[in-house]
Amino acid sequence: MLRTMGLTIAMLLVAGCGKAVELANQTRTVAAPREQVFARMFGDDSAFAGLPLVTNGGSTRLYELVVEKKDPLWAQIAPKERPEAYKVKFAVAMEIPREAHMIYSVDDGALSTGLKFTFDELAPDRTRVAFTLDELTGHDTAGLAVNASKLREIARDALKKLDDFDEAKDAA
Repeated sequence: MLRTMGLTIAMLLVAGCGKAVELANQTRTVAAPREQVFARMFGDDSAFAGLPLVTNGGSTRLYELVVEKKDPLWAQIAPKERPEAYKVKFAVAMEIPREAHMIYSVDDGALSTGLKFTFDELAPDRTRVAFTLDELTGHDTAGLAVNASKLREIARDALKKLDDFDEAKDAA
């Protein structure tokens, strides 16, 4: 059982490392309105559909999942290298349709990694999407490798949805 689980985790890490090269900071311009691009990448069928909505003020949506040590999910999302950790937070802040920022942190920011998408309207039918990968910060970051890999998988899926749109030339 442990051998199979270890093998699965190792395969996830290797798969994540193989695709890490393609998941670098990037900017793409597509021929579609900003709201349509945002909805396609982060609409109701996105990876965040199951996260609880924490607040809804104006156009800001904040989804947040906080798991404390006593929660049954703890073993799945907490880094094993941090036995003193007491809380893990996965937050997704979306300023519609300008920005989406995903952050995974342990103990209120002692360790964190994140992804950021910015949507710039260049014309009514042209949108520039800039993607930034926040580096893993904090001490003892080795325990976040699997969780950072999952975050990158979410980003890859969102970026793939840009392929549904025609590429557009970026205004110089």
